[in-house]
Amino acid sequence: MSNAEKNLISVEDLVVEYHSGGETIHAVNGVSFSLEKGKTIGLVGETGAGKTSIAKAILRILPDHATQAVRGKINFKGQELLSIPEKEMCALRGKSISMIFQDPMTALNPVKPVVEQIAEGLRRHQNMSKAQSIQGAIKMLETVGISEDRAYEYPHQFSGGMKQRVVIAIALACNPELLIADEPTTALDVTIQAQVMDLMKNLQKELGTALILITHDLGVVAEVCDYVAVVYAGQVVEYGSREEVFDHPSHPYTVGLFGALPDLSKNVHRLSPVEGLPPDPSNLPEGCSFAPRCPRALEGCRKAPVGMSKIGDTHIVRCLLDGKEDSHGTVRD
Repeated sequence: MSNAEKNLISVEDLVVEYHSGGETIHAVNGVSFSLEKGKTIGLVGETGAGKTSIAKAILRILPDHATQAVRGKINFKGQELLSIPEKEMCALRGKSISMIFQDPMTALNPVKPVVEQIAEGLRRHQNMSKAQSIQGAIKMLETVGISEDRAYEYPHQFSGGMKQRVVIAIALACNPELLIADEPTTALDVTIQAQVMDLMKNLQKELGTALILITHDLGVVAEVCDYVAVVYAGQVVEYGSREEVFDHPSHPYTVGLFGALPDLSKNVHRLSPVEGLPPDPSNLPEGCSFAPRCPRALEGCRKAPVGMSKIGDTHIVRCLLDGKEDSHGTVRD
């Protein structure tokens, strides 16, 4: 079986552009990656890097009023998602592809009991009766650790962690083959974060679901992801297996992300943050988007776009240093 046949989803040269105030916002700029069934990829990067736009493009839920262009290919089990009719896409959303949104307060309907919000998807995609869908929803709530006696309560009656569990229950109710989780633990305290991640891992193991995890938390990535894609200014600047990226971070931006993490094995007075700010997406640099912040930028970095170079089995990097920079920021011979 070829790699293309093994992949549950493949994204190729995805471009997403918005319009705002007469300007074009280049949110996603040629992103490519693929994912097999049961595997997890982490999309890592700063706020505004384009991670959520990638996820919404896959589900085709980008805002119509602000979206100027979507180009590229998104192949899911042989279907080209960007070109299929909206009716076919509606049949996939919530059933074959689901998403856990970042903010459960805006993802949940405040005037409906949580059990009904889960049951709605079961009736739509599983052809269940109302009674069957309610029972299925209650079972799903119990799966995520919410007892039946709370099923008919409203979102405002739940804590932040409990609301996130409800959102996860909605996303997993129809046993999707692909789950997109957009920073599912960002708003939660550390204890609830661990519980939610354990829940997602266990359900993924039981159902064989593929997972696209959007996060800026490298600790979560280290725990759950098989592959890592580091996203900067709408581009993947480094991609590889978890071991490749964590053991040999090669793009200066990736090196900077790891340098900003506390390390209990080292005695340092101050962390090393990535200096500067991400570029304006309406006015990206002519060359490498990271060049203005890069401590090791070459003259060629500023003149023309930089392509991807293979430096390992699955490890690729968008850098003229070609992976010659180690985790200490020095260039290897």
